[in-house]
Amino acid sequence: MQSLSNPVFFEQVFTEHWELMYQSAYRKIGDQAIVEDLIQEIFVDIWKRRESLEIKSGIKAYLLTAVKYQVMRYLDEQAKNRVQNKEEWVGYYEEDIFAFEELYHEIEVAVTSLPPRAAVIFRMSRLEGYSVEEIAEKLQVSPQTIHNQLSKSLKVMRRELKHLAPMLALVMAS
Repeated sequence: MQSLSNPVFFEQVFTEHWELMYQSAYRKIGDQAIVEDLIQEIFVDIWKRRESLEIKSGIKAYLLTAVKYQVMRYLDEQAKNRVQNKEEWVGYYEEDIFAFEELYHEIEVAVTSLPPRAAVIFRMSRLEGYSVEEIAEKLQVSPQTIHNQLSKSLKVMRRELKHLAPMLALVMAS
């Protein structure tokens, strides 16, 4: 894979993936301006860290995971802002405990505990945003097989990542 420090490659990554990222965030937030800001923040952060950033499982999975993390942070902030007394707030996670890189690494490690075919299906569904039907078509199996594999994989992932359970609510959601 080319380096994200190459401006031409970086622009190509942006052009190829921004719309999928936008759609993913918009489904959860529903506000165009906010979603555009979140996507921009992701790309600004990637550009700032371009020299040291290591992406192991593919740029698409990394970007969609980044979107889910940003959406979680945004929704958490919104919930905190609605609470009158901040001392009463019990968040879904402590914002500073895990940086995105750590979360991404934890997910990658957990995915390696899945059987190879289940790992492929999990990545396609939860990290790359493919529908059950699209996965079934690409892998030439029935949609029911994909549902069954996802069900088993999600049980394993929940067990492997139970220490991060509240943070992963959006990653594991359909």
